[in-house]
Amino acid sequence: MSIQLNYDKIRVYKKKPITMFRSLGYAMNDLNGSAWGTLVGSYLMLFLTTFAGLNAGLVGTMLFVLKILDMIVCGIIGGVSDNLFRTALGRRLGRRHTLFLIGSILTIVCFPLLFTVQIGSYIWYFVVLFLLDTAQSFNNIAYETLATEMTDKANERVKLSSVRMFVSAFGTFAVTGLPAILLSVLGKDNAEAYTISGIVFGIVLCGGTLITYFTTWEFSPTYVEAFEQGTKTTEKKNISYAFREYVHVMRTKACRRVCTIYFVSYFAKDCFNTAFFFYVAFVLGLSQAMAQTASSLSIIGLIVVPVATFYMYKYGPKWLWTVAFSFMIAVLIYYLGLYVLNVQLSDSAAFITIIVLTALFQVGRQTMEYAVWNVIPLVPDVDSLVSTKLRAGTFAACQTFTRKLTGAMGSAILGWVLVLGGFDKSLAVQADSAKLAIMIAFVAIPLICLIYSMYLIRTFNLNPHTHKVIKDEMNRLQNGGAKADVNPATQKVVEDLTGYRYAEIWDANK
Repeated sequence: MSIQLNYDKIRVYKKKPITMFRSLGYAMNDLNGSAWGTLVGSYLMLFLTTFAGLNAGLVGTMLFVLKILDMIVCGIIGGVSDNLFRTALGRRLGRRHTLFLIGSILTIVCFPLLFTVQIGSYIWYFVVLFLLDTAQSFNNIAYETLATEMTDKANERVKLSSVRMFVSAFGTFAVTGLPAILLSVLGKDNAEAYTISGIVFGIVLCGGTLITYFTTWEFSPTYVEAFEQGTKTTEKKNISYAFREYVHVMRTKACRRVCTIYFVSYFAKDCFNTAFFFYVAFVLGLSQAMAQTASSLSIIGLIVVPVATFYMYKYGPKWLWTVAFSFMIAVLIYYLGLYVLNVQLSDSAAFITIIVLTALFQVGRQTMEYAVWNVIPLVPDVDSLVSTKLRAGTFAACQTFTRKLTGAMGSAILGWVLVLGGFDKSLAVQADSAKLAIMIAFVAIPLICLIYSMYLIRTFNLNPHTHKVIKDEMNRLQNGGAKADVNPATQKVVEDLTGYRYAEIWDANK
């Protein structure tokens, strides 16, 4: 006989006020996300090629293959998460919070293993990276649903996301700063700097996820069942159904547009970050420690976040994106000018130059990320208005896969371009073709992507104000309101954000 659970007494379902303390607890898991994205996008390629002795082209291919596998894993986890409340385990631990427990265990076990030196062992790094990718999928898919499920108020979601981005900035700084310090102490050619970093990060990131697990909550099974009761389908929940759900989510304009902006802008950032160390070491001829020192300027994010929060409330995400992309594009054009004009700088001048440009780029990057992560929690409600379903996990899987793909493709493309350019890691001074290959990945590709991102945001209108319109209309329809009674201004907002004619929304078959 099954035991009837009292969900009001289970911690993961108890709603509480969104205090600063709880916002900080929610934010701690993003130590994981920021660290992993920075790791893959910054010095993983450098570690694998210089210390583990792997071929850059093969590493790029390996990372790309891992992302294809991760696409399958994300697809499975996202659909499972949305329906896990139907199982005894999911009802007791939470359909989202169960994933945190699995992800934290994999993180603390596998993160230190990634930075042990196994010369020439592609299999070792492939397996460890696959397990870490899977851990990130569990953590991130659960995480991306929480702001949506913890509160339905846009201003409280902005609060959660703002604290999250503050923690994220610190995590990004730690990932770049700790290896820089250790390289300076242990020596620039000492792999132990990375190994020690891996052990520390494994412990800290696992701890961050567990803090989030114990300080957040989600929709209860009774809430989900009640929301979907009136329009639920009798379709069997199998793999085919899950695949169609992903397709349907991405047909919603806001979901599709956010994922596209997210992919293109983060791909630009990851290409830049991945190639930055190669640019500093092989184009400018400076040390890895200097590159790590410049990268540690991500600490600027601690200043950027409160400023971005002010302007988020005042002008909205579109304005923030415009400012962010403008900063990043200006920096790339400056780097391009130095290369095209063949400007020769002394080591000290070159170091000062990359410090200044990195600081400006970090302002743009942090602002860009802030805008993205304040929009993402608003998107699942647009999908719910279309489909009458609570499938934030499905959207989170699409968004998580997008993020992982950008990091891997940044590393993969750099690896492929370096091989085509004749890059030889044993040479301190590279051939002109190798330097050109580095500049293509470092400047040309990111510049094209950011210009396209600027184009994409022109007609993107999801913000706290339009989100309230979406929520109010969803509540009206859920309470039995007729579509024929829709306010014309509301109809215009709904059609703009969903990409559907108003008559087509609120349909369980979508």
